[in-house]
Amino acid sequence: MSSRLLSILLALLLFPALARAEVPARFQGKLEPCRIERLDEEVLCGKLPVWENREARSGRKIDLHVVVLPAKSPSPVPDPLFYLSGGPGESAIELAYFFPQIFGRLRRDRDLVFVDQRGTGKSGMLACTLPGSEDDPQGYLREMFPIESIRACAAELSKKADLRQYTNIQVLDDLDDIRAWLGYERINLYGGSYGSRAAMVYLKRHPEHVRSVVLDALVPIDLRSPSTYARTAQTALDRLFDDCAAEEACRTAFPNLRTEMKTVLERLDRAPGKATVKHPKTGQPVELTIPRTSFTTTLRSMQYSPYGGYVLIPMVIHKAFEGDYGPIIRQALQRGGPANWTGGFLSITCAEDLARLDPAVAKRLAAGTYLGEDRVRQQKAACAAWPTARMPEDFWKPAESPVPVLVLSGWLDPVTPPEMAKETLEHLPNHAHVMIRDAAHGTDGLNDFPCTYDIITQFVESGSPIGLDTTCVNRMKRQPFALREEPPPQE
Repeated sequence: MSSRLLSILLALLLFPALARAEVPARFQGKLEPCRIERLDEEVLCGKLPVWENREARSGRKIDLHVVVLPAKSPSPVPDPLFYLSGGPGESAIELAYFFPQIFGRLRRDRDLVFVDQRGTGKSGMLACTLPGSEDDPQGYLREMFPIESIRACAAELSKKADLRQYTNIQVLDDLDDIRAWLGYERINLYGGSYGSRAAMVYLKRHPEHVRSVVLDALVPIDLRSPSTYARTAQTALDRLFDDCAAEEACRTAFPNLRTEMKTVLERLDRAPGKATVKHPKTGQPVELTIPRTSFTTTLRSMQYSPYGGYVLIPMVIHKAFEGDYGPIIRQALQRGGPANWTGGFLSITCAEDLARLDPAVAKRLAAGTYLGEDRVRQQKAACAAWPTARMPEDFWKPAESPVPVLVLSGWLDPVTPPEMAKETLEHLPNHAHVMIRDAAHGTDGLNDFPCTYDIITQFVESGSPIGLDTTCVNRMKRQPFALREEPPPQE
């Protein structure tokens, strides 16, 4: 026996996790053992080709990539949990590594399924090249949708994709193909943020295949975003300012937040802010400027989560008022990155949201807000440059179903506050609505964060919103507001 072969055999004996996992009979010929980033176990992967134009059933095909975290039980229950990611445009598979940590109990008896929907992740990602990189940090401090880059992206992507074929109608019919291909009769859906709209669209189109639905940060089907963004972000910021005033240390350090915020915005209307910060690549000092549009976009992004987000906002505003734009510029750089979701985002939102946007309503909702009409203006311009599908009128009708539904909302959510769920839930009578006081857009960044995943587990296991133990929500608290900027981590 050669030393190489002996080494391989010893490795298989000493490290069995590295051996090829057995594929359950129900997935034979469809899925194969594989590994995904940041998950230290072997899972199952496969791909299913679908027509890009589902109606014509001709032309290009898209390989939909699927990852299944199989149930630990040799005799799993027949209804898995399908995760629908947000954005829209985010990869579901890139988030799969986290689910064994949060849904270990649920996975004992259920498969967990992740599909990169068309136009995302490995399924023909519609990526755009936008300004901003380690070599060009100033490029991150820009409008969210720089129009020349969007036009160039649309032209380039149109060479390989019909961008009108990437709406939630095609996405959710694809998902039903995946369900049938994997042999599931009924499934449980877990949709976060824009994934919640996708879950409700699936419920409308394929109601016979849905056992239960979890909607985390519910986005109504008929929401005409981004016309509501300025108003909901302002409401959440006002609530945040009130929370600072109610916390002695924050109130003492920042007693005039509203006035300081108004002053900072007035200054930015006249000229961009400036600060010298450490270059993200070289570590050398570099002077960067931040215009109002980047300041407000970054602030809104910080509102999405408490940890490293909204608890820093009072300090960031106060520093900017004192003339120090370093903290907000560093936040903008941390939140910049490759725009691998932009194409998928625009194909969905231009067709499903912007197409029905009422300029007069958007103007009224933006009045007196820190965002103003900036985001609406930018996204309208981007959609004018993007090939856009025409949606059937019945698309925007709410989902009506007796299927069990669990809704999770954050009181400080800057985009989908609890109030936004009310009309949707009138059509979903078999529901429970759990509101987390310190949560924002999603429930991460709080202590006792496993609480909400335990509630979801209870709900999916029982298949009912009745009798859920939600008392742990009362223990979910944010950290105190930051009084100073933490030093950056050492390299």
